[in-house]
Amino acid sequence: MMNQNLANISHNSELPPLNDLELLHATLALSRIEQRATATLVAHLEEVDRRKAYALLSYPSLFEYVRKELGYSESSAYERISAMRLTRQNEKAKQLIESGNLTLTGATQVQRFLREEKAIGNELCPSQQNDLLTAIAGKSKRETEKILLSKSSAPEQPKLKESTRVATLTHTEVKFFLDDEGMKILNRARELVRTESTAELLTEGLKVLIEKKERALGKMDSRHSESKTDTKNSSILEAEPNTAAPEAPTQSSKTRLAGKTSSTSRFIPLLFKRQIHARSGGRCEYLSPITHTRCPSRAHLQLDHIIPLAHGGKTALTNLRHLCRAHNLKAALDLGLAVP
Repeated sequence: MMNQNLANISHNSELPPLNDLELLHATLALSRIEQRATATLVAHLEEVDRRKAYALLSYPSLFEYVRKELGYSESSAYERISAMRLTRQNEKAKQLIESGNLTLTGATQVQRFLREEKAIGNELCPSQQNDLLTAIAGKSKRETEKILLSKSSAPEQPKLKESTRVATLTHTEVKFFLDDEGMKILNRARELVRTESTAELLTEGLKVLIEKKERALGKMDSRHSESKTDTKNSSILEAEPNTAAPEAPTQSSKTRLAGKTSSTSRFIPLLFKRQIHARSGGRCEYLSPITHTRCPSRAHLQLDHIIPLAHGGKTALTNLRHLCRAHNLKAALDLGLAVP
């Protein structure tokens, strides 16, 4: 009778008639099911990440897949991915999560701790990791924080975390920390610009940095900065890209490129980069064959040979495309040019 009631609860949000003892037993059993399901989910996420399978649905990262496709909040997605990364390197962590002795929050705390220790040159060996996991097994979040702090190589250093928070409909609060050198730079910038507004300095400074980086990557036509009224050039950066192939290089362009590159060279001329950017609009060009949606990523774009040079492809406009880092790696995995 108890097993039947539990089955009913598992598939139906309406509770069957249960006495207090049955209710407690059923709740305990469901918590065990949830723990095993969580461990199984983490294992599946590890395989999804290994294969970069999320890229098949036009997601540029595992985080975006977990958040949008699986429907988790940002914090919940972060915890599950952190737990996945911890279990990937430590079998004991996987066992503790499955048994319920290590929560996703605890796994996230440990993963962050290991990453910080490695960053300062104190990478923990497997046995040290196991000892750490044994020490925090079954502990609360606060207890875990104290244990990790006691084992930190730099316990006197506070954990300074950057954060963002939606403050109004049009404003976001950004919190970060500057060291002494950073404050000197900030104060000097205030003197030069004659403003006390850090937000204004940050906004204007980032605009300059973005323009500089885009120029360096060949993503901005030099004529755009020479004439702000040249709407034809500005539309290259602002308009939604189409799927048509860009115009072929002019004869004068071909003359300039002559002797500098060949169709089998890895070198990609600046003219090509600009035309590819005009076509892509500075956005990954991957289109999912399943959902027919295009990857939204504009970060970490890479120029990819659709047919790799190793497979006889050429450095030509029709064989080049913009891909984000995830989709470029996924393409390499699918062609056997990379190892998961």
